[in-house]
Amino acid sequence: MKLATLGTLLLLCIIQLNAQNSPPDTDIFVFDLSENSNDISISNGRNITKRKGYDNQPSFFSNDLLMYSSFIDTQNDIMMIDLRTGEQTNLTKTKESEYSPYRIPSTNSFATVRVEEDGTQRLWKFHLKSQTTPSLVFDDIAPVGYFAWNKKEVLMFVLGRPASLVISKAKRSKPDTIINNIGRTIKLIPGTQNFAFERREENGTIFIYKLNRSDKSFTKIVEKPANSSDWGITQQGTYITSVGSKLLKFNPKTDKEWHLLTDLEQIATGAISRMAVSKDNKRLALVINQ
Repeated sequence: MKLATLGTLLLLCIIQLNAQNSPPDTDIFVFDLSENSNDISISNGRNITKRKGYDNQPSFFSNDLLMYSSFIDTQNDIMMIDLRTGEQTNLTKTKESEYSPYRIPSTNSFATVRVEEDGTQRLWKFHLKSQTTPSLVFDDIAPVGYFAWNKKEVLMFVLGRPASLVISKAKRSKPDTIINNIGRTIKLIPGTQNFAFERREENGTIFIYKLNRSDKSFTKIVEKPANSSDWGITQQGTYITSVGSKLLKFNPKTDKEWHLLTDLEQIATGAISRMAVSKDNKRLALVINQ
């Protein structure tokens, strides 16, 4: 199934940044996270990027190592910061631009969306600590915007009119389109091989869904709050999203609606967007527009 589209559709990709223009100023903050039963709190937030420019799309490689997407000079690279020491490393440093880093489960490698020389957006695999040449994950699935990865499969946001949710086994099997009209946030549900994604319904409301991998069925989890942005999932299954400077929480096991987690108005002068939770459930990374 050929999913590549005309170059004009690439303009729809939220993550693609034209090297001729300056991307928005965003910083990444990391907070201590505490969660017991349905009690969840964050504290000790610190700005780990703290510079003028685009630092975005955080993703934990390990509990202490955070990858993120950073605009440097005229292109976008994948950076890694050691949260214990503050040491930063450029993981890609290529002539192309890379976005949306994500560790490939049970490996020492990560995948990223690369914007190739001709503008094509595909998934590429990089090895963290070797000189192995980066390789294509799927040569015929494009343009990819966002993705998540379980042990055997990759779930992707594929651009188009409308955007599609596409899944394929990591060993280059034939991809399947699950549903259209999806949003950009896609997550692996912690402790499972199932995914969560969001979709805009015909009446305009947006729901977060669970994709059941056993039969590719999907079920509603919760409606997103009005004007909410991206969301993450803690290791105990609590969904966190943002509306302006406010963080909201929802646990499908105990809650019937979203509840206020905290208001970061003192540091979040701009809106909060993307977020990530560490595997040990002790850190929450947030992107804050400056």
